[in-house]
Amino acid sequence: MIKSFKLHLRNVTGFSILLLLIILMLVPVSVAAKTYHLKIGCLESPDGPNTLGWKTFEQYVESASGGRINVDIYPSSQLGDSEKLLEGLKLGIHKMAQGDESITGAYDPMMIWFTPYLFQDEFVMKKFFESRTFEELSNMMAKDLGVRPLGVAPYGFYNFINKKRAVHRIEDLDGLKLRTLPNSQLTIKTWEALGAAATPVSWAEIYTAIKTGVIDGLGHTLTIMVDQRYYEVAKNVTLDMSMGCANLYLINEKFYQSLPKDLQMVLKKGSQMAAATEFGIATYRNRVVSIDTLKNNGVKVVSLSAAEKARLKKAAHDAVMPWITEKVGEKMAAQVLETIAAIEAGM
Repeated sequence: MIKSFKLHLRNVTGFSILLLLIILMLVPVSVAAKTYHLKIGCLESPDGPNTLGWKTFEQYVESASGGRINVDIYPSSQLGDSEKLLEGLKLGIHKMAQGDESITGAYDPMMIWFTPYLFQDEFVMKKFFESRTFEELSNMMAKDLGVRPLGVAPYGFYNFINKKRAVHRIEDLDGLKLRTLPNSQLTIKTWEALGAAATPVSWAEIYTAIKTGVIDGLGHTLTIMVDQRYYEVAKNVTLDMSMGCANLYLINEKFYQSLPKDLQMVLKKGSQMAAATEFGIATYRNRVVSIDTLKNNGVKVVSLSAAEKARLKKAAHDAVMPWITEKVGEKMAAQVLETIAAIEAGM
């Protein structure tokens, strides 16, 4: 009797071990799921709109992935500037990172959305980045550059600030020395088409260059004008809204495609949630906080009439659109313009 019980116990134990091994083979993901660690570099300060967008991304992704993805955010250019971050993404050194409008200089087809006077306002720009046309551009860049945008947040428009005179008409731009990046052919062509003198100045030297008269001013977002305190040396701002600026939530394409589909969706949704967060904060800062700050510091803020903005747009487009079309291709250039027209018509 005892011998029979021991034999039965041995059989039960052996069966249990076998059953456990089968279960472990069938469900390895649930028992020992692979985890991923993302070290994400961005350029802004810890309380900047883009950094806050990434913090939203961090919370959502860690929660929605059930801890399978861990995220650390490194603001204030700790992992490098936009060019270094992009290079790291291309090489696979970084899995995800911030990008911005400088991507238009790294991949020609993306140049089309940085065309001056392309968007009526931030909302039209936001809808464009959610369109199938931009998804097509993103797929092209992922294939050609190895980097994919998962979300895009418009954060404002270039507007003019200068120390010489208020700009009410295109003629008022004549001869103004406006800062540009040395390699930004699009900006150079645009400023020259408007009658200004495009003058290369590095980012770190802008404030001093305005103060000493090397340049009269520049085009940039209102938030940058406030954050960099350009209002201390230039007292004229014109709301012409030329180039639309955007931050991109970029991912290395090879890494992205290596992920399980559910985690791809988590990262995509997290990026879109982050972009929505940044868009709201940045729009409020540009439209309200920055304008109030400029006015409170003695800056004259001019809003152009619709007719004058149309003159600026025509002058800029006549000069740059043939060049941009040659860079991005007639088909894509036409498709982008049609997409934007459809967005505006549906508003």
